[in-house]
Amino acid sequence: MSDSLVAIGLISGTSADGIDAVLIRSDGEEQHELLAFTENPYPKRVRDDVLALYHPGPNEIDRMGKLDAELGELFAKAALGVCKSAGISPSQVDVIGSHGQTIRHRPPDFTLQIANPAVISSITGIKTIADFRRADMALGGEGAPMVPLFHKAVFNTKGKATGVLNLGGIANLTILSKSGEILVAGDTGPASTLIDLLVGKIAGVEDEKGLCDLDGLGAKAGQVDAKALAWLLQHEYLQRPYPKSTGREMFGIEYLNEFLALFPDMVSKNGLATLTCFTAKTIAMACEELFAKEQYRLVSCGGGAKNPTLLSMIAHELPEVEMVVSSDLGVDSDSLESQCFAWFAIRTLKGLTSSVPEATGATKAAILGAVNYA
Repeated sequence: MSDSLVAIGLISGTSADGIDAVLIRSDGEEQHELLAFTENPYPKRVRDDVLALYHPGPNEIDRMGKLDAELGELFAKAALGVCKSAGISPSQVDVIGSHGQTIRHRPPDFTLQIANPAVISSITGIKTIADFRRADMALGGEGAPMVPLFHKAVFNTKGKATGVLNLGGIANLTILSKSGEILVAGDTGPASTLIDLLVGKIAGVEDEKGLCDLDGLGAKAGQVDAKALAWLLQHEYLQRPYPKSTGREMFGIEYLNEFLALFPDMVSKNGLATLTCFTAKTIAMACEELFAKEQYRLVSCGGGAKNPTLLSMIAHELPEVEMVVSSDLGVDSDSLESQCFAWFAIRTLKGLTSSVPEATGATKAAILGAVNYA
């Protein structure tokens, strides 16, 4: 790996559970080695502050500014921690790629991620690249999904069409042709966000960290409510053409509360089954639209890939499709997104583009991120 660099990737996803930190060695193209990965939970108060900024509220600019600096410190601590885990000095790291914490995603108007990269570079002494999404939006894109080019590098199998399905809070799908080219990508709708929020409702808490339908056991024990499912499937987002993106602003607590006001009996295992089926059906709808009648395999990654009930429901909707979990291919699912932003940072240093117009709707590909020098 003579042309390779050592990079750290940092990200906190829509669930705002904490910071994923990864250390890789890569040339930013084909060569790639995972060196270390750590998960760093947010303190409860910090997570509460993040979630409060997902929606308009009083004094939000001041709250955001304070939290931006605080998250910068936590992200820097996570970066130093992953170096320690790998047994290397921060001076041996060439660059950090920090996605930060998304608090608003409002395409086509704006997207906003916080965790001050100047603080990260100052504390770690490592050049830090951040603010990856706005260059794409400046070119008319939605700034999401960001991962398709990395999906192509990691999962491409020439001669076989492949769908890479990332099951985080929101589900996104990358379509790769038989020749390995990215055809289109986009967010299919919710993955685990609504399910996790409903688990909280059942437990009598609001958006509590770490709550989930573990192994999909709640959904497995419940029954899908056809009427409630039909209401969910009428959501206008599902009618939009690809490429497209969404987030908790559309599929979050407000939407869940609207759903439960109409179907109060869904605060139950039947509700978990119905929401899990909703995720499966929206994914199947996207696959059927984007692949048409072509044969393909579907590679699942992200936290939802550990939910056997969800995977079973997707398989039921797509009986002719070969389904694979990323770990079966030797790709660590938990660290995949943080690896992506480490990889992007290397590409940015080399002047290589990382966005994909077929995925975001931009007029052309962009070199992503802004550099903060140590």
